Amino acid sequence: MATDGPTPPPCDQEIFENGEPVLVFHAPSNAAENWVKSVAEKAQARVDWHYSGGDAQMLHLGDDESRARVEAAIDELEPTLQGNITRRYTPNEQGLYRQEVTHAPDGAVAGFMDSDSGKTFYVVETK
Repeated sequence: MATDGPTPPPCDQEIFENGEPVLVFHAPSNAAENWVKSVAEKAQARVDWHYSGGDAQMLHLGDDESRARVEAAIDELEPTLQGNITRRYTPNEQGLYRQEVTHAPDGAVAGFMDSDSGKTFYVVETK
């Protein structure tokens, strides 16, 4: 996804490493940044986002009550997103690949997510 202005700051490292995926969406970078900030503010919760293979992935770091506030804020603010949500995750679901966070099998050269099940599959090079 292309940037629509200055490059936003990188995803908060603690949220990137320890957060749980909430959703995947398509939006230009500054639109994504501003929308995720508005969700965080409305929910009074720690959320951030990053691109994974061209898709924006929102992550949440907090307890179940905080996650519920994030979900409610997303429901309310979705019409203001300058893009579209493509997948919402339930708690404990694995999201899109995050470098040095997501375990990938040895020899993996590519990965993809089945859009129906949300499962991640890898293409593994064998010798």
